[in-house]
Amino acid sequence: MITLIQLSDCHLLKDKDKAAYAGIAPYHSLARVLSDVQKYVGNSADTKNQKLHDAAGGIEQEAKQNKHQKIIVLVTGDISGDNSAESYQLFASLMHQCIERANIEWFVLAGNHDNNPYFEKYVGNRHLKSSKPISLSNWQIHGLDTRATDDKYTAAGEVKENDLKAIKQSLAKSAQIHHLIALHHHILPSNSWMDKHFLSNAQRVVTLTEEHPQIKALIHGHVHSPLRQIIGANNTPSYGSPSTCWQWEMQSEFGVSNEASGYQVVNLMDDGSVDVVVNRVEL
Repeated sequence: MITLIQLSDCHLLKDKDKAAYAGIAPYHSLARVLSDVQKYVGNSADTKNQKLHDAAGGIEQEAKQNKHQKIIVLVTGDISGDNSAESYQLFASLMHQCIERANIEWFVLAGNHDNNPYFEKYVGNRHLKSSKPISLSNWQIHGLDTRATDDKYTAAGEVKENDLKAIKQSLAKSAQIHHLIALHHHILPSNSWMDKHFLSNAQRVVTLTEEHPQIKALIHGHVHSPLRQIIGANNTPSYGSPSTCWQWEMQSEFGVSNEASGYQVVNLMDDGSVDVVVNRVEL
């Protein structure tokens, strides 16, 4: 089993004490979320070790089953909220303190708020690109960059031909294993005000899932809500993530939800099934 911990929409500002929507300071809310992730990972390790200790006559078999378990953190875009160099410096520092020091691998995707040179400068080496998926056990995790090419200030997104081509090549080469695609923007309409910040050619992602049934799930951010949808004729599940700061109301008019900050845990099973749990973190 692979455990993918998804964070999204951090919206960090150059002033780490500055609050925005719902009176939340994005830096401090991300710090709290990362602290909770540390505890989650620690508790998961303790549980696994206890199972190994308690297994009567089956310890060796259990150890073999757990040998290839892996935990990865993936941040699905909108790291910055103000396009500042300082916001990325603060982010990189927090990830180093809380994730790298715990010996957890981490990767990032770009969101519409990351359409700036500082994203590549400070976290480009962690960018999960379509041409280089994460390959673990019998899974591949693909990153899809949905930043707009013509207007770097728009909150809408687009799917680019070169990214689709790279993912299709991987799917063809690894047709017998399971695949997950991560992106920033939601694919189908959410029936909320966030749909004005849509993925312009989302049908290309829908078609991709229909042509390749080995795509077992999609995950995204952008909507600051655990949006759950079914994509295409193969009924591919799509999971939106809560934000590490404020949450949006999924309604026709703009609104901020009173739900707590959070993240989601995506467990990728050996048989291709996917289990997703949302963890909320009270500030």
